[in-house]
Amino acid sequence: MKKSLIFNLLFLAFPTFAADGLVTCGLGNGQYCTPCDLWTLASNIVDFLVKPPSGLAFPVLVLALLIGGVVWATSAGDPNRIELGKKIITSSIIGVFIAFGGWLIVDTIIKTLAEGKITAAWNTINKCEESITSPPSPITPPITTPTPGTFQTEAEARAYFQNTDIEINKSQCTATKTTDCTDLKGLPISTAERLKALATSGGFCISGGTEGEGVIHQTHGVGKPIVDITPSCSGDFNIAELTGLRNRAAIQAKEAVCESQNGTLRSTNKSCVINSKGFTGAPFTASELKKLNHIHVVFP
Repeated sequence: MKKSLIFNLLFLAFPTFAADGLVTCGLGNGQYCTPCDLWTLASNIVDFLVKPPSGLAFPVLVLALLIGGVVWATSAGDPNRIELGKKIITSSIIGVFIAFGGWLIVDTIIKTLAEGKITAAWNTINKCEESITSPPSPITPPITTPTPGTFQTEAEARAYFQNTDIEINKSQCTATKTTDCTDLKGLPISTAERLKALATSGGFCISGGTEGEGVIHQTHGVGKPIVDITPSCSGDFNIAELTGLRNRAAIQAKEAVCESQNGTLRSTNKSCVINSKGFTGAPFTASELKKLNHIHVVFP
């Protein structure tokens, strides 16, 4: 009961000064600490402990006076307890005056050092100047430069395939258009030569090039000998035509497999009708075959 009463009295009397915080810098607010902030911290600590009337010493004084008063009031005429109560009260009052005097001296010294001139304890330290910080360097987006042996521009790549039986299904990608587009910039020239040789036995459509850098097409990218091709850019073809083109591409390619648009269906490297993801190499169902819409080709 006595401990609970003491705790409640301390809680009620605790200074609101603590809510303002002792540290005024370096707390993630973007302001770095300076020597001036060190003096401010020292002054705040002293004020927190003994500055009247919000310092911690004054709630302690109130508590001590209450204890002394309770001892005196419950003495029942006992001279020893009366003397003890008086002593507690007297010592508390003397102690708070000593603390107040110490605060005057110490805080005056701190604020004088901080301001560079005589400054009394009851004055406040002028707000510290903000530290000088360098602004963050601007982040320059990386520039993708085609590697040697590849088409350096989109125009150069598309011009190479003109007057051939090779079509390109979509316009090039831009900074504002990163999907539903096809890029050939950065395609190895050796890959373009193999595609042109493939076209001598029948035309086809390039439906996927270097766009995406592994985002739109997980394995495509600048400098990689990888393309997606279809029998026609119109999409009007059947599984037999897709298989025929795969068989022709497989003669030159390291890998030629039939895939669905999102890549969830993928054939083996030998036949468009066999599912490579099946545990036993089971053939695709009729509905799955209809979803196969391009050939993923990887050249040497």
